[in-house]
Amino acid sequence: MMTTFERLAHNICDCHVHYGQFKNDYYSTELLVRCYAELGIDKVGTMPVGTSWECDFNRDQKIMSSLPKERFVPYLWVSPEMVDADPSLKLYDVLNYKVIKIHAFAIKEWDKMPDKIRTVIEVSYNNGVPVMFHTGGWRGSNAIQFYKFCREYPDVTFILAHGRPISQTLTVLKGANNAYADSSFMSIESMKLICDAGLSNRILFGTDFPIMKTFWPEINLIEWYKKNVMELIQTFGEKDFMIWANENFYKLIIKK
Repeated sequence: MMTTFERLAHNICDCHVHYGQFKNDYYSTELLVRCYAELGIDKVGTMPVGTSWECDFNRDQKIMSSLPKERFVPYLWVSPEMVDADPSLKLYDVLNYKVIKIHAFAIKEWDKMPDKIRTVIEVSYNNGVPVMFHTGGWRGSNAIQFYKFCREYPDVTFILAHGRPISQTLTVLKGANNAYADSSFMSIESMKLICDAGLSNRILFGTDFPIMKTFWPEINLIEWYKKNVMELIQTFGEKDFMIWANENFYKLIIKK
């Protein structure tokens, strides 16, 4: 008899997955392909690691094009230099990206560049794709810093990756119907607070896979993944989990 995970895996979408160098570890796309094939996950939102890897479009284009398109969904990890070189970001259309990621913890200069962030948001609006903000780590990348953008651009979808700090994330979610929280590295307690506020439909399932291996080297990634999914289902129920892991991903990112 199939476990709950095996029964649901082919409908689960993970909105936050990385390849590349993170601290002392390198995570190859071959690892991603192998792990997600074994897990049987439907869709995987994929981007380079931003915190310790310089952006290189030619490399990223080659890497993204090597991933199986039926499963892996490309994201554009954008830097201020990329905006300077081409404010329209037209060069990157060839990636057919579905999300634009701004990481104001990895690149703290973003905090002093609100107009440049607006330029990126306008590109996302023109292309009909969400903007994902990394949240947490320092004042300039905390969730509340992005509230004004969510309010200024009601027709753009914003994803608050990690939802940190949770008190600020709740403020943004309550005040901006176009904002969502990505559950990667989000605690069960934080997710409960979102649900208790009546905002459970504003969560996207994400994992930050396979970065957890750097923090907990002893784990088996496949076992960790299944355990994580099952804990969420047991805590919040299958119905809510599948809204986060399927319905919201298709609605906001795949646009179906």
